[in-house]
Amino acid sequence: MSDGLVTQAEYARHRGKSRQYISRLAKAGVLVMRGGKVDLAASDAVLDDRPEPVSERVAAAPVETAPTGTTFAQARTADMVFKARLRKIEYDQKMGRLMETDLFRQRIEAILVAIKETVMAWPNRVAPEIAPLTDERQVWDVLMREARVLLHDTHRAVQHAR
Repeated sequence: MSDGLVTQAEYARHRGKSRQYISRLAKAGVLVMRGGKVDLAASDAVLDDRPEPVSERVAAAPVETAPTGTTFAQARTADMVFKARLRKIEYDQKMGRLMETDLFRQRIEAILVAIKETVMAWPNRVAPEIAPLTDERQVWDVLMREARVLLHDTHRAVQHAR
């Protein structure tokens, strides 16, 4: 029982139902079965999530399965997992951890435009200051100072582009 799989008899005792009733639920595809054993948590979730109790009349009726052999319980479990994943995505979007692809692309484009404009303006700002210099060290100092200014301006432009 440590792995969450139990026999039909154990599951009947767990639910307080007859073994015959649990057997009919298993045959009808209502219970989640794993290799002939009942998945305790998944089957409880399926039965507890039903708006009304599964009557013995419904459990006795044959249930058609999809051509792939998917049971009702498996489809129900897959639906529950899908809905939980959708809720997690919505939560992550509201918390700012996820964003839509189109919005992301727009923001990246705005950031790239801001970087391009900052970098393209740099030579016009630096050239007049460097042109009269003859000492290599002075040219290097001006270029390094202006490179720092360029990085700072680019960072600021990117912050505003968001």
